[in-house]
Amino acid sequence: IEKKLAKRHLIAGGLVLYDLSSSYFEGTTCPLAKRGYNRDGKHGMLQVNYGLLTDARGCPVAVSVHEGNTADSTTFLPEVQRLRTSFGVERMVMVGDRGMISQKAIQEMRDSDGIGWITALKGVSIRPLIEQGQLQLGLFDERNLLELSSPDYPGERLVACRNPQLAKLRAHKREALLCAT
Repeated sequence: IEKKLAKRHLIAGGLVLYDLSSSYFEGTTCPLAKRGYNRDGKHGMLQVNYGLLTDARGCPVAVSVHEGNTADSTTFLPEVQRLRTSFGVERMVMVGDRGMISQKAIQEMRDSDGIGWITALKGVSIRPLIEQGQLQLGLFDERNLLELSSPDYPGERLVACRNPQLAKLRAHKREALLCAT
């Protein structure tokens, strides 16, 4: 079924979206059920993790199941390999969040032909861009997007996005913390 879905929905060089989620588990007989990072707020419960590959429109193509204590980032590169070996997709752009696409995965994708990626930089990587003047917060356009380059990311396209709602929320939180001290 997955091979048919991949053939129908994945195109060479197209976007492939991947994410990992979890479901808590009430029982004791599932060998995959482990305690891990629970996204449902059910702390202390056993859970099973599952990964979902979709096309650019979000149409599901494949599912993988993992032990409940599996870190998101450890599932990413095996899914890239699965796309190549099981589904014959040689060129792709993988999309994942900060917790999904690790530096190790980025380096491996850099060393592989035909794989691009879209992810977000972590705060620790953004701060030097601001300090070195490569990312200037006053240069965001009317859509709150800014394209920039940096010698730290040779040959990579960096696009910064400013979220006004998140900025407002963080400003209020910062103000509350300052008032509390």
